[in-house]
Amino acid sequence: MGLFKTANIVSRADKISNFTVSTAEYGSAVMELLGTTRISGNVIYYDDFTAHEHRETQRSGKGGGVKSTTITYTYTAAVIMGLCEGPIKGIGRVWIDKELYQYPSEKIGMTLYSGTADQQPWPYVVGKHPEKALPYTGLAYMAGVIDLGNNASLPNFNFEVQGKLLDTGDGVDVNPADYIRYILDKVGLQEVEIVGLENYRKYCRESDFLISTPADYTSAKTARDIVNEIASLTNAYMFWSNDRFKIVPRADRPVGEWQPDKQIVYNLTADDFLEQSNGACVTYSRKDSSELYNRFTVEFYNRENAYEKESVSYEDSENIADYGLRQASTTAAHYIYTKKRAVKLAEELARRNKYERNKYTFKLDWSFCRLEPGDLVTLTDVNIGLDKQVAMIDGITEDAHGILSVTAISRAAGDYSEALYDVHEVDRPYVDFNAEPGDTDTPLIFQPPSDLTSSGNEIWIAAKGKKDAWGGCTVFVSDNNTNYRKAGTITNNARLGTLAKNMQVSDTTCEVKINGMLLSGTAQDAERGNTLCWVDGECISYTTATMLSNGNYRLDGCRRGQYNTTATAHNSGARLVRCDEALLKTEVRKEDVGKKIWLKFCSYNIFSTGEQSLADVQAYEYIINAYYIPPVQNLTAYNRYRQLADGVARYDIVVNWTPPNMATYLEGQLWYKTNNEQAERMVIAEGVPADEMGWQGGWLYGGSGKDQCVIPQAIVGDTYRLAVCTKDEYGMATSPDMSPQIDITVAVKTTTPNTPDDFNISFNDVAVVTWKEVTNSDIAFYEVRRDNYPGVEDVNLLARTNGLSASLALSERTGTLYLYAKSAIGKYSAPADLKYYKAEPPRPEPPVLSPKIGGMGIKCKAVPSDCIGVRYYINDDSVYSKNNTLSYSCEAGVYDVTCAYVDMFGDGPTSGQSTCTVKTVIDESMIADEAISSAKLDKIVQTNISNATANANTALQNSNNALVNANAALSNSNITADKLKKDYSTTTQTETLIATRVANSLGNYSTTEQTANMIAGSIANFKNDTLSQYSTTKQTSAMISSGIADFRDGTLSKYSTTEQTSGMISSSIANFKNDTLSQYSTTKQTEELISSQVASYTDGKLSGYSTIEQTNTAISNIVVKLNNATDKKLESYSTIQQTQDAISLAVKDIDLDGNTLVSKINLANGGILLDGKLIHITGQTLFDDNIVTNKMLQAGSVDASKIKVDSLSAICATIGEFKTADTGARTVIKDNQILVYDATNRLRVRMGVW
Repeated sequence: MGLFKTANIVSRADKISNFTVSTAEYGSAVMELLGTTRISGNVIYYDDFTAHEHRETQRSGKGGGVKSTTITYTYTAAVIMGLCEGPIKGIGRVWIDKELYQYPSEKIGMTLYSGTADQQPWPYVVGKHPEKALPYTGLAYMAGVIDLGNNASLPNFNFEVQGKLLDTGDGVDVNPADYIRYILDKVGLQEVEIVGLENYRKYCRESDFLISTPADYTSAKTARDIVNEIASLTNAYMFWSNDRFKIVPRADRPVGEWQPDKQIVYNLTADDFLEQSNGACVTYSRKDSSELYNRFTVEFYNRENAYEKESVSYEDSENIADYGLRQASTTAAHYIYTKKRAVKLAEELARRNKYERNKYTFKLDWSFCRLEPGDLVTLTDVNIGLDKQVAMIDGITEDAHGILSVTAISRAAGDYSEALYDVHEVDRPYVDFNAEPGDTDTPLIFQPPSDLTSSGNEIWIAAKGKKDAWGGCTVFVSDNNTNYRKAGTITNNARLGTLAKNMQVSDTTCEVKINGMLLSGTAQDAERGNTLCWVDGECISYTTATMLSNGNYRLDGCRRGQYNTTATAHNSGARLVRCDEALLKTEVRKEDVGKKIWLKFCSYNIFSTGEQSLADVQAYEYIINAYYIPPVQNLTAYNRYRQLADGVARYDIVVNWTPPNMATYLEGQLWYKTNNEQAERMVIAEGVPADEMGWQGGWLYGGSGKDQCVIPQAIVGDTYRLAVCTKDEYGMATSPDMSPQIDITVAVKTTTPNTPDDFNISFNDVAVVTWKEVTNSDIAFYEVRRDNYPGVEDVNLLARTNGLSASLALSERTGTLYLYAKSAIGKYSAPADLKYYKAEPPRPEPPVLSPKIGGMGIKCKAVPSDCIGVRYYINDDSVYSKNNTLSYSCEAGVYDVTCAYVDMFGDGPTSGQSTCTVKTVIDESMIADEAISSAKLDKIVQTNISNATANANTALQNSNNALVNANAALSNSNITADKLKKDYSTTTQTETLIATRVANSLGNYSTTEQTANMIAGSIANFKNDTLSQYSTTKQTSAMISSGIADFRDGTLSKYSTTEQTSGMISSSIANFKNDTLSQYSTTKQTEELISSQVASYTDGKLSGYSTIEQTNTAISNIVVKLNNATDKKLESYSTIQQTQDAISLAVKDIDLDGNTLVSKINLANGGILLDGKLIHITGQTLFDDNIVTNKMLQAGSVDASKIKVDSLSAICATIGEFKTADTGARTVIKDNQILVYDATNRLRVRMGVW
C-alpha cells in the first residue's frame, strides 16, 4: 500500500425521475382496421419506470494515481400500446424511430396480443401489479418492457398491422364489396340485401381494385361517408332501391372475366319527354375539348416505400399538345396502397372526363318509375341532334306531383342490347294528373275540451274523400256565406267512421266501422289518451283494436268520459273520429262564440292538382260554441246567522262546491237571482205569479272562490236561486243557466241547534278550542263552559263567540269542557263534551353555566314544543325567558342555578343544580375566551400569509408560462414567418373541427377553432418577424377566458387575463422586466369569497405583497415585506383581521416557523388584549372598575424614599403596623394605639385603647 491514497473523481449524470409519453390520447376512437396498413399505437398503460445505473472507471496521471468514475443511467418502462379493434391476423414490419424491424424480433421488445374475445391479461402486469391487470378483450395491442436508452422519452413506434378480411382480397388488401358489406353489418343492417353485390365484387377482383383502411383515419366516420367514398373511388353507384340497397359498377369496358352492363332499359323519344320550363324536351351541357382537364393526379400511400404519401399522374398528351396543361384537383385515394392501382384510378378518371363530358337533363312522367341510377337508356331528340344516344342514368328526383327529373351522362359508342321495355303510346299506361278528386265526404266539426287544446277554444275538423283520387282539401270559412277566406289545408284522410252497434254508459267495448287502420295500444296508452277518439261529445280511449271478419274493428279496454266529458249512451251510427294529426285545428276568438259560420271543402287529387272551385262545393253551417267546460260538483248552500254589535241580526248565504277535475280550472263564479226582485229589475211575464217574477230577471254576480263563496246580508223571506259557473285559465266560463243550481230560502230557523261536531283543543301560550259550524239553526253564539249549565254567567263560563274557535285561559291541567250552540231564539243545543289532559313539562337537565366578568351565561336544552319558555332559579332570584339561553348579571359570589320548563299552566319539574363562581379579580381562567380568540386570530393570520405567499409564487410561475403558452398557440396555428410575408388564409373542416387561419403581409394573423364543446380565437401582430402583441379567447360550456399579451424583442413584457365560470370570476395583470416578473395583481370572486392581491418581485423572487380577502364570516387585510435574499424569510408584516366575534390588529416580525411579537391588539368576547414591548398612553386615563394584573407589586419594592405624599387621607383602612423609623425617635401606630419614642428608644407617649 502506498503512502498516499489514490484520488478518485466521480462524475455522475443527472438522474431523470419522470417518464415522457407523447403517444397517449385520452378518449380517442379505437380504429377498426380492414386490410393492411401502418399505424402508430396509443399508450393505454405504462408503469415501472426504472433507472439503471452504469459505472465506468478509468485511471490517469502518473502511475494511474487518479481514478475517474463516470456514472450514467439508462431507463426502462413497462408499456401497453393499443392498436385497433381485434382480432387481427398479425404484425408485419415495425418502425422504432428510424429503425426498421420485422416482427417478431428481440430488438422490438414487445409482444402482440391480437384482441380475441378470450384474451388474457399481460403476464407481466399480472405478476407485478395484479390489481391493474386487464385483458382488454377485443382490443389488439402490443406490450413489453421497453429500453428507453439514456433518456426518458418513449420512442416513436409504428406498426404494420395485418387486420381483418384479408381472405377477401389478395391476402394483404380487401375487396371493396366485402368492405362495404362489413361496414353495413356493423351498423345493424345485416338483414338488408345489397342487389348487385356479387357483380361488384367480381368487377373489383378482376380489375385488381383492392383497398385497406386509410392510415390517417384518426377519428370516427359515419358508415354513409365510408360507403360513398369507396363507391366513388371504385367508379360505382350505390343507392336505396325500394327496401334494399343496390350497387352498380359504372365501367363500360370488360375487365378480365367481368362484362359491363349493355342492357338498354328504354328508348326515350320526344313522345316520352315532358316539356321543361324553357319549352325544351332535353337540355344538355357539354365541355369543349379546350375546357377539359388533361392531367389527373392521385394521392396514395405507398406500401413499398414504408407507407409514405406519394402521388401519380395520368396525362392526355394529345390534349396537352393542343390546348396546354390543365391540372384537375388531386384525388385523395388513401384506401389505395400500391402504385399500380393508383395509376389505374388516374387513368379511369381521365377516361370518365373524356367520355362523360355530356350531361343530359329531361323530365318523364311517373310511368317511368322503374328507372334507377346506373340504368342505360337511349335518347332521341331531333331538336338537339340526338339519335339514340346511349346515356347512363346519373340521378332521379320525384316532385310532389309525381314528375321525374332525370340527369344522365353520355356513354361511349358500342354494342348494346335492344331496349328491355318497348313503350308506345297505345300500350303505355296513361296517367291523368288532372283527374277529378271527387267531393269531400261530410266532415265532422266539433269543439274538444280545453284540456286537449293549446289555446283554449278550438274547432277541430275531420275530413275524408269520397273517391280514391282524393288527395286532400283546402278549407274555406265565411261568416256570411258570401265572402270566404282560407282557414287551412287537410292533406290526409281522417280516420272517420261510425259506431256499428249501440254503446251503453257502462260498456268498455264497442264495434266501429272506420275508413282507416286502428292500432292497438296499452292500458297506459288508453289512460293517457294516446288512442283518443271523439264519439258524439264523449272522449274515449281504447286499449286494443281487433279487426273483425266484416272489416269493422272491435275496441276493448275503453276509458270512458275522459277530459271531463260525460260518459253517455251512444246509438249505432253515432259519428266517431280518431283524434290525430290528420285533423285541422283552428283557434276560436271569444267574440266569435255564438256566431254562425259556413265552411267549404275544395278537394284536390293525389297529384295536388284539379282543385275544385268554391262555387261547386257544398257549404256546411256550424254555430261556434263555448267549448265544453265541466260543471262543479256537490253544490250545497246554507244560511248563516250573524248578530251585529248593535243587536241587529243579519243572514248570510254560504255556498260550497267541489271543483271539477280539470287542469285549467281557475275558480267558481257564484251568480244568483231571487223570487222577489226589486221593481227596477222586475221582468213582468204573462201567467207568472208576482212572487216568482224575480226568476224572470237577469243573474246577479255574487263573487268567486275556489270551492266556497258567501252572499252577505241576504233578505229574510226571499228564495235565492244560486248557480256556480266553472271558469278556466283562458277566461272562459259556463253560463249560469247551464251550470249547477240550487234554491235556498232565507228564513228564521226555529229548530233546536244540533250538537257542534269536531270539538278539539290545542295548547300553546293559551288553550285554543275549535269546532265545525252548526247549520240547521240560526246560531247567535257558541258557549264554552266547565259545567253543564249553559247561560249561567259564572266562573265556569269560559268563552262566548259567534266564530268557530276560542282562546281559553285554563288553570287546570286536566278537566272537561262543554260546547253549546245557542240559536237566535234562545234554544241551546246538546253539549259537545271534551275531556282534556295536558301533561306537565319534562324535567330539564342541569343548566350549563359559563362565568363572565360581572355575571354568567346560562343555557339549557331546547324548549319543548308544548312549552312557552324556561324559568331560571339563581340563588334567591328567578328569571323567566322564552329562550333556552340567558345572560345574567350579578356581583362576585357563588351561585346555585336550576331551571324548569314553563307551559301555559306554570312551571314543570325543576332540574338538577349547577354551581358557578363569579369572581371580582380576573385570573387566567377568566381570560380563556380572550386567549382562545387571540390564538384563533393568530392562526387566521398565519394561514392567510401562507396562502397569499403561495398564491403570489404561483402567479410568478403562471406568468413565466405565459410566453410559452403564447408561442405554443402561435406554433399550433401553423403561421410561419414566410406565410406572414404574403396574404394567406386557410380553412380546415372535419366532422369534429372547423378551423380558420388568416394572415397578411403586414404581420397580422388571426385564427378561430370550433369543436362541439369549444370555440377559441386568437389575434397576433408581428414586427420584424417577431411576435409583438397577442390576444386570445376561449369558450366552453363551463368557462369563458381571455388573455392579452405584449412582447418586446420577442420577450413577454405585459399580459392580462380574465376567466369566468358559473361559480367564479377572476382577472390578473402582470408586468415583466428583462424576461422576469416584476409586478402582478389579481382579483377573484366566487359566491363565498372576494379577494384581491398586489405583489412585487425582485430578481424573480417575491419581495412584497398586499392582499384583501372577504367572506361572509371574515375580512382580512395583510401587507407583507420579504427579505430580498430569499422568499422564505418574512421581514415584517401588518394585518387587520375581523371575524363575527373578534377583531385583531397586529404588526409582527415573523418567520413561517415561528412568531416574534412586536405589537398586537385583540378584541374578543368582552376582553381586550394589548400585547407589545411598550404601551404608551399619553392622554388622561379613567378606569371604572377593578384594575387587575397577574403580577402584583413586589413586597418592599416601594419604600418611603419612593413615595412623596403632600397630603394623605382615608376614611377607613386596615394598614397593620405603621412606623416612622425602626429605632430612635419615632412614632408607631398599631393595634388601636399611638406610641411615641424618644432618641433613646424610651416610650414617652401612649394613646389609645389597651
